[in-house]
This record gives sequence, structure tokens and C-alpha cells, in this order.
Amino acid sequence: MKKIFPLLLLIYLPIIAADKFDYNLMQNKIDVLHYSIQLKISDTSSEISASTEITFKAVTDLRELKFNLKDLQVSMCMINNQQLLFEHGNGILTIHLQEIITKYTIHKIFIEYNGEPKTGLFIGKNKYKNFAAFSDNWANYASSWFPSIDHPSDKASVSFFVTVPKKYEVICNGDLVERILVENEKVKYVYNIKEPIPTYCMVVGVCDFAITKTKTKSGIPVYYYTYPEDSLNAVKGFNRAADMLTFYEEIIGTFPFSRLSIVQSSTAFGGMENSSVIFFAEKSSSFTGEKDNEETVAHEIAHQWFGDALTMSDWSEIWLSEGFATYFTALYFEARDGKERFERIMNSYKNTYRQNTNWKTPILYKDYKRISELLNVETYQKAALFLHELRQKIGDKDFFKSIKKYYSKYLHSNVTTKDFKKIVESVSGKNLDSLFAHWLYFPGLPN
Repeated sequence: MKKIFPLLLLIYLPIIAADKFDYNLMQNKIDVLHYSIQLKISDTSSEISASTEITFKAVTDLRELKFNLKDLQVSMCMINNQQLLFEHGNGILTIHLQEIITKYTIHKIFIEYNGEPKTGLFIGKNKYKNFAAFSDNWANYASSWFPSIDHPSDKASVSFFVTVPKKYEVICNGDLVERILVENEKVKYVYNIKEPIPTYCMVVGVCDFAITKTKTKSGIPVYYYTYPEDSLNAVKGFNRAADMLTFYEEIIGTFPFSRLSIVQSSTAFGGMENSSVIFFAEKSSSFTGEKDNEETVAHEIAHQWFGDALTMSDWSEIWLSEGFATYFTALYFEARDGKERFERIMNSYKNTYRQNTNWKTPILYKDYKRISELLNVETYQKAALFLHELRQKIGDKDFFKSIKKYYSKYLHSNVTTKDFKKIVESVSGKNLDSLFAHWLYFPGLPN
């Protein structure tokens, strides 16, 4: 996610303030393997009719299941065609099992529900007053529209079955498997992404889209889903996107998904790095043609590797997503536009950090009250400055070798700072305790 500082405090925090459940409800109890989400969206109502089947592996013996689910009405919970008793309140769905589920076994729980999502999935009008529906999950608002373990530590694959009036297109994570005509002038879109991704990156978008397709040099399909009125501007506004994928593949590793879609959407953020399907705000300058927005584009594309494919194990480790995306934005322009632009970007990070003197927390910080507090100049700008300091400390050869090894070892897994540090130390042969401690565990820039 690309953030603008210091306006973050004034504009975005009220939108994303309600972070009540920032922990894994079923930590060390289950591992979700797959979500299958059936969703019906109408252009005459803001309510949804939906069901979700969750495939999970029991990590221990279980007498009940708990999932995050906010303000929707649950009508049924079922395992093996047996309806189960449940309780739903305060954002938690508790399901009482008739029989104990034994550890290491795999099961499917079916949950049927409906209602109007208050957050997470926005159904209404776009800037041209045309119908649009877009999910906006960060940080833990996926559970506003489907039951889940809404925490980055439990990644899963996901399939979508989205039924809409046939005059609209649908975009979700992964590949479009099929488009099925159903009754009453409606169509069902089926999408599937086989790679495990965090719930905050599982999204759906519905609109009258103009769709343009291109590809990278290595053949990765890149799709542009834009409002028809803005499609020509988007071709220009995102003209370096395919090259950004090519560059990141060169210095990090193979693109982690089968395709990338860039989508104009009614999102609250300047950009949201949903896995394989990046949402950009509908009023972004990339769509209006007003000015260059390519640093935001580079940032969100870098997230496909850092944040989506390699996902922090806990929100307190968010620098492994935002700090990496911020630094790798600068690396792209260093490689393509030269040292001068790189230094200009890095100096802007340093200046932004120094101007925001209100942040008194370190990069790694567990005592936050809301997840939104972690979107700050520590986890973005200072974290990027730390990565540059690390690169200077061990040299380009070992730095980029470490990045590739880190990526290949933890691809589609959760990561911690200790994981990254261990890789860098093994490649460089250096003890980096002092460097990591001074930069990550204390506020301010080291002298």
C-alpha cells in the first residue's frame, strides 16, 4: 500500500481505525487451506447473498471453531451435511462441533450468510455515477464480507463464484476460469488463485470495465481494468508497469502469480496491492492523465513479491512488506533512470521522515493500539533507509544475492525479521546484530 505522509493522519486513519481483532483467532488450532466464496451482487441493493466454504486442517483436537465475521446475518453452518449450532457477535462467529475434530485431519465448513457490509465491500456508484462494487480489505476488513481467519499469519488459496447482472464485468484474484450465463439476465464469474495469499489481499471488483491486455517480455499477461471514460489515459499512465515486473523478476525472482491485473476502483487508498490484482483509486493521476504517478505504481507492483508472496507473520512486522516495497520502488528508478533519480527519491524519504517528528516508535513495535498506527514513516521511509544502509554495509553482490535467497526460500510463506536477518548473515558472513538492533528496535535515525 502506498501512503502519502503526513496527510495519512488527517485523511486515512478515520477510515481504517476499527482494528479490534488484530490476532489470529485460531492460532495453533487450525490452518486454513482454501476459501470458496459464493457471492451474489445486485445493482439495485447494497446487500449481498453469500456463502463461504472453508477448507482447513486441524492442528490440534477441536471442539469448536471461531472465525472473524463482522455485521452480517448468518443463516447456517454445516459440516458433512450436518447443521451445527453457532453464536455470532462482536465480530466473531463461534461454531459448536457435534463431534471432536482430531488433529491433522482436513475438513470443510460451510457458512451461509447475507446482509449489507458496513465496511470492506463497498457497493454503490463510481466517480461517473455508474454502478460499482469493490472490496477494500486492509487491514482486517475481509471479514466484513466473508468469514475467515482475518490475519496475515494464515494464508490460503481462494476461489470466487460471483453472480452479477450480465452487463457488468468482474475481476478477482487469479485466473478467470469461466463465465457462466445464469437465469434472469445474470452471469456468474469463476476465478481461482492456487497460491496461498493473505485475506487482506482477497478481493472482488464489479463494474462496467474497459479491458486492455498486454504482456511482459517473459510472457506474463498484464490486464488493465478501467472505466471506459479513462481507458486511454490508463494506457499512458501505466506504460512502465510491464517493465517494472521485468525488473523485479531480474533482481528478486519469478513473478509469484500467473497474471497481473491493474484495476481502477473505488478504493480508500492511493493503491492497494491485492495479490495479482492491484486496485488503484479511481481518481489517481494515472487515470486522469494529470501527472506522473509511476512511483506509486512501482510500489504496488513490488508488493506482489513483498507482502503478497512473502507475507509478514504478524502486523508488527509490516516493514517486511511496506519497507521493502518502498525501497524497491527506488531501486527500479535507479536501474532505469539513473543514480540521480535514485538519490532524489532516497532524499525525499529522509526528508519526509525528519519532517514527521510525531513518530516515537521503532520499526518493530508490538504495543500499538490499532493496526493503522503501523502505517507510518518508520515502517515505510525509515525501513527503506535501513535496507539501503544494509546494502552499503554488505555490498551489492551479497545484498541482491540475499534478496533472491530470501525470496526463493520463503515463497508463498510467512516471514519474520529473524528469517530475513538469518539469510543476510549467512550470505554475507557478517554479524549484523548491531545494525539490525539500532535501526529496527529504536526510534529515530541512528547517528
